[in-house]
Amino acid sequence: MKKTTRLVVLTLALIGVIFATSCSPSKTPTITTNSLPEGTEGFAYSQTLQVHGGTPPYTWFAMAALPPGLQLDPLSGVISGTPLAGWGPAFIPFHVADHTGMGSEKQLLITVNPTTYAATTTTTASGNSNSASSSSTNGLSLSLSLDGTTYQPGQSVSIIVDEKNLLSTTNNLSATDNLPSEFGSGFTNDPWFPLGLAVLRGNYTGSNYSTGTPLIIYNPGEVYIGTTSIAPTAYSFSPFIDVAVLNGGDYNSSIAIRSHIEINVNGYWPNNESASSKNFEPGVYTVVAGDEWGNLIVVHFTVSQ
Repeated sequence: MKKTTRLVVLTLALIGVIFATSCSPSKTPTITTNSLPEGTEGFAYSQTLQVHGGTPPYTWFAMAALPPGLQLDPLSGVISGTPLAGWGPAFIPFHVADHTGMGSEKQLLITVNPTTYAATTTTTASGNSNSASSSSTNGLSLSLSLDGTTYQPGQSVSIIVDEKNLLSTTNNLSATDNLPSEFGSGFTNDPWFPLGLAVLRGNYTGSNYSTGTPLIIYNPGEVYIGTTSIAPTAYSFSPFIDVAVLNGGDYNSSIAIRSHIEINVNGYWPNNESASSKNFEPGVYTVVAGDEWGNLIVVHFTVSQ
């Protein structure tokens, strides 16, 4: 009887050891998340990384840069934010450590799909109208206006181009680098400016303006001194206004611009080496304004005899 009792006690003890071993947590925390859902530019994103083992609390680290607009909470392991631009696919190594300092690392694929928009229809002012605007499916409105329709030789033409956000929320748009080259010849070719304008002699439309040669309406003799900069990768337009924060490139949300051009011009320079300008000759002229998202507006004016 005594032998039987001892055998039962030994068996129970062994079962207890096995049970305790199977229920005790792993000494090393391990990331158990195997994949991350794809994000979409301009839409809120949230995903929690999962961990097994170790002893909480845990601390999370992203060992490489996350897509612009996303951040990792080091305490909760939540990746959240609103992606500012299409990104990836690319692997990001994540590291987790418990309160003892033990940790592990795992690479996870992250993809942010760019938001695609339908092509924008060109707007051409009809009749003697000196202004026009175009609202596109990306939530922006581009407008172009002149202070008149008919001018005397030597008289200044006031040109205003403005682009504003029609949405009641911040409008995050990826840079496309598709601003037509004609607009760089007309007024601005700054790599961070998403819109521009061109003035052409003759009667053109949105479909054939690229066959003409833009007049040089800035002074080619002026020298602009500055450092080479990398253009932004995205713009965040504030609600209902024409102010946008630059993101990416050399800017990283450090500067805001007014998406607005306002100039007074009474002529042009015949070539890039000319020392003097010429007044607009009598005839019809075309002013074209556009942005890198496909918005395009055409307005005309006439210089009388």
